[in-house]
Amino acid sequence: MSEGPTPGQIVGGIFLILFALCIILVGGGCTLLWLSEMGSPGMGGLLNPLFLVSLVTLGAGIVTLWVGVKILLGKYRN
Repeated sequence: MSEGPTPGQIVGGIFLILFALCIILVGGGCTLLWLSEMGSPGMGGLLNPLFLVSLVTLGAGIVTLWVGVKILLGKYRN
């Protein structure tokens, strides 16, 4: 038999999911903003450092969401 998640894992998972959604919103919004400005002269294209930071933030939010769901479901064991 498998055990379910502990109350601490449930609270931690919910907190992590909410945190991840905020980070995804910020990273995704900034990424879309930079993509909409790519046509402007002097923006640097896809190698703009702030665009890369936005992409990393979006990716970190997605990874955090994945870990939060695993913790919430009790599948993340040390």
